[in-house]
Amino acid sequence: MSAFKAKRPTIALIEDEPLLRMALATAVGDAGYDVTAAASGVEGLALLRERAVDLAIVDVGLPGRLDGLAMVREARRDNPSLRVILTSGMPPRDAELPAADAFLLKPYRVGELLDTIARKLAPTRLAGPA
Repeated sequence: MSAFKAKRPTIALIEDEPLLRMALATAVGDAGYDVTAAASGVEGLALLRERAVDLAIVDVGLPGRLDGLAMVREARRDNPSLRVILTSGMPPRDAELPAADAFLLKPYRVGELLDTIARKLAPTRLAGPA
């Protein structure tokens, strides 16, 4: 048995709908990721400041004083390289697109989310000689 254990990527899930948050956290965890979740922009920002994550999945329409876009802007001040998948029940506005590495329109399939996560976490390969 090897003493080396590969680190599982950590995903932050910031979603205000409790049932959706639980279902997505379970599906993403079952796919092999460590998942940490928050129910609001304020909680999500605190989570992102406390814990290093590989990717954040953020609902645009978070309630309260810090919606999803404002939360992402604040989080990227702390960590400019933070990878983000934005989700929303409304088509994206032009202002939302630069804030995200990907955008998923609700309702989306869990498989679509998992495929997007895998693509965004895939290592970048440099083109080299063939």
